[in-house]
Amino acid sequence: MLIRKLSAPLLASALALATGAIVTALLPAPAVAQERQNGWRKETAEKAQAAQAAGQKGDFKEAIRLIKEAKAMGSLSPQEEQTLNELLIWAASSARDYQLLEKTIEERIATGRVKGADLVKKLDVLSKTYFTTRDYAKAADAAERLIQARGSATADDLVLLGQSQFLVKNYAGAAKTLEMAYPAARRAGKPVKTQVQILETLNAAHYELGNERKRVETLHQLMLVQPKTSVFEQLVSQYQKEQLDSVGMINLFRLGAEENVLAKDHYGKYADAALDLLSPGEAVAMIEKGMAAGGIKNDDRNSRLLADSKKQVESLRANLSQQEAEARAIPTGESEAKLATTLYTLGEYQKAVDAAKRALDKGKLSRPDSVQMLLGVSLMKIKKKQEARTAFQAAAKSNPKIEGVADLWDDYAAS
Repeated sequence: MLIRKLSAPLLASALALATGAIVTALLPAPAVAQERQNGWRKETAEKAQAAQAAGQKGDFKEAIRLIKEAKAMGSLSPQEEQTLNELLIWAASSARDYQLLEKTIEERIATGRVKGADLVKKLDVLSKTYFTTRDYAKAADAAERLIQARGSATADDLVLLGQSQFLVKNYAGAAKTLEMAYPAARRAGKPVKTQVQILETLNAAHYELGNERKRVETLHQLMLVQPKTSVFEQLVSQYQKEQLDSVGMINLFRLGAEENVLAKDHYGKYADAALDLLSPGEAVAMIEKGMAAGGIKNDDRNSRLLADSKKQVESLRANLSQQEAEARAIPTGESEAKLATTLYTLGEYQKAVDAAKRALDKGKLSRPDSVQMLLGVSLMKIKKKQEARTAFQAAAKSNPKIEGVADLWDDYAAS
């Protein structure tokens, strides 16, 4: 199914907490005569001060040892607990001892004395640390607590939560979260790489859930954000499952060709659809490109097909004046529709636009949706995107069976 495997995390972890200033303010004066002063015992105060001094010299291993000794004295007052654990968070983060960092932040939060912005900051670090250590279930839990503490979710919160949910196989949760993460990431101006990774994970979640409709929607978004052959292959596969007819498929392939994302096996399929719809010029282009790309065998059969397609092009060109005169003389639109296809296949895009418009004005068409799509694609060729959008929207209304492809072209024109 060409579902891309997930590899690197979407977010780089920012795990350091700047606790130095807080810790200095909370430490007692060096001389402590009483058993407790300001909630401190002399022994714990001395170890805390020594630990801070060691950390300031870069000896975080020694700092951690001293803090652990102080905590082992037991019966910590709130002041001792806060300062010792804040020191330990600082030292563990600096030493990249992530398991100790996780444990200490959880211990601080469990006291119920961490509030407001400090709680948000710690949960942010905690969720990213769990993700870094691949404890995705706890990463998801911490991310949910973070969102609750923050009161709303940032794009980064949603991305981390959705990715974590996916990695613990909570595909329904991941799909719901990432559906919110993608627009949030766009609003936040996240780079294209991040947007693509969100959509790829979302696509994979919908695949696991068997939600074909949502997969198509997600693949459409991927095609708009960063068109790639691997994405286009999945999209073609999905539409083939839906038994999209030649009109729908040729317009899908036209977009793939426009974005240069056709896979090798698409050239032959595009050429077949073009010949079915009496557009030999497109067939010639696809057969030649397919042969060059190795997607179509350069054998006698395909060489004859190419030669025959070229003859059809020359025949259309030779008879163009007669076809134009006949189409204009007929009061109904079918002849004008055929003329529009001829002009398009010959690369006469402005004239194709004019013929398609006359066809629609005259009416009595067997496939008005096909004419609207041809009109829209021709308008795109001459860079009239707003007019093209009107044609694509009309095609979607005319025939629900090609609505998806028409919407894709509409979104492409709007981008």
